[in-house]
Amino acid sequence: MVLQLSKVALGLRLQVPMEAIERHVAASPRVVGESIAQQVQHYATTQHLGYYPAIDFFLTQAGVDKELIDALENISWIVTGMVRNEIRIRMRPVFSTIQYEALSTLAFTMPTVRPGQNDALVLLSQHFTADVVKVNLNATLIQHFQDENFAEKMTSSLAYRWLQPHFTQMEVTSVKYVG
Repeated sequence: MVLQLSKVALGLRLQVPMEAIERHVAASPRVVGESIAQQVQHYATTQHLGYYPAIDFFLTQAGVDKELIDALENISWIVTGMVRNEIRIRMRPVFSTIQYEALSTLAFTMPTVRPGQNDALVLLSQHFTADVVKVNLNATLIQHFQDENFAEKMTSSLAYRWLQPHFTQMEVTSVKYVG
């Protein structure tokens, strides 16, 4: 008898509850995010930019306090570790293997906020608050599915069922049946 498995690639966007983060970090993610947002906004205004640069830009440029960037990196490291552990624990009954392709906080991506927006500073503060993690992973289901669409819908449904109660917000951004 041959055991047939189903492999899927899964993309998630998960928001970790702030109370859980604050139990594990010294600095408040909101305060760090707000401080960085103010400095990024000031830089974009003084440089007459029509966009807000990603935080990586400020690793080589003046404009954002290096200690704030270090604090953001530390918070992000802890938050991604929390997400990794939560997925591993919660999805163990569903997936026989989980391999992470990428885990990163949204704070290290390019902000989608533009300087001309009415609530730009608020949205920028939310962006730089390291509580949202993008996850790309490959997983193996013990069940084998012949129908690719059914396998993708089943995987999405299982992810919501087992993960959603443990996060403030959850979104399945992509599901691809690999085989």
